[in-house]
Amino acid sequence: MDALRTRFALPRFLLALLAFPSAASAHRLDEYLQATLVAIEPAGVRLQIDLTPGVAVADLLLAGIDRDHDGAISRGEAAAYAGKLKGDLALRLDGRILELALASSEWPAPADLREGVGIIQMEFSASYARLGAGAHRLAFENRHLPAVSVYLINAALPLSRAIRIVRQRRSDTQATGEIDFTVVP
Repeated sequence: MDALRTRFALPRFLLALLAFPSAASAHRLDEYLQATLVAIEPAGVRLQIDLTPGVAVADLLLAGIDRDHDGAISRGEAAAYAGKLKGDLALRLDGRILELALASSEWPAPADLREGVGIIQMEFSASYARLGAGAHRLAFENRHLPAVSVYLINAALPLSRAIRIVRQRRSDTQATGEIDFTVVP
């Protein structure tokens, strides 16, 4: 996991710069930022999703997560929220639905979320049979809490030399996107 976290550190920073153009002097207060980094490999896909609630929506979000209202996020509550998020995500490879599995999650203290400095990090993975050489398309959709959310989606630089990202297309809201890539022998 440490190698993966290190691999995603720079892209996460770059996503933050895109999300917060003047990050040093501004913070999204009334939105739930959902930044997804998509890592495509020969036998699977990983979605690294950073979820950052602004202070104006943090209490609303926490009320839906902390179901027993004890001020803490238990493992069960974290798992339930991860399941809800997973249910709001759709991933398709060449038109085929891919089944997502939660690979990991990290949760800041609820106080950090309320202050607008906490980031919930979730990683989902999907496996598939090794892809044949040629062109492929990965489509992603995030329908999680659209009334309060803003979205970012971006492909990570593949670790494998067999995968080459050709093009990325995103909707205006970036809640949906497609990544065209090729597999080379």
